[in-house]
Amino acid sequence: MKTTTLLLLGLLLPAVITAADSAPKAAPEVKAKAKKEQVYELPKSGKNLQRGSAGWINVEASGTRLVVKFFDAKKKPVPPDVERGFARFQFASKNPERAPLHREGETLVSTATVRPPHNFLVILSLFRSGEEESAESYTFKYP
Repeated sequence: MKTTTLLLLGLLLPAVITAADSAPKAAPEVKAKAKKEQVYELPKSGKNLQRGSAGWINVEASGTRLVVKFFDAKKKPVPPDVERGFARFQFASKNPERAPLHREGETLVSTATVRPPHNFLVILSLFRSGEEESAESYTFKYP
């Protein structure tokens, strides 16, 4: 009789404990995920510039092209609100170079080759669709 009682207790007790433990753990995880907002960060590479209330841009010399990425105020990637751009590179020891920027997906990229070393002053102008004057202009040292 004792053997049967111990056997039943050994079989039923783990099932009761498992059923009791699994329910409370599932609820807090769902609540924690719902409360957390995703935190976005700007890229670590390139140069990050604030656009006033419009958010941020990230300018990076990637390979032989200049790539401009756009971010909102919460640092979430967004499509550009400008149609085209123009960059001028002033090197310390050679003549300045110019490169038009055009839209390629979610970024603006240069069509001209940006030769290394990537150590220069950038004058960046961004243009909205149909406008001849620049909507935004930035001057900064890269990197």
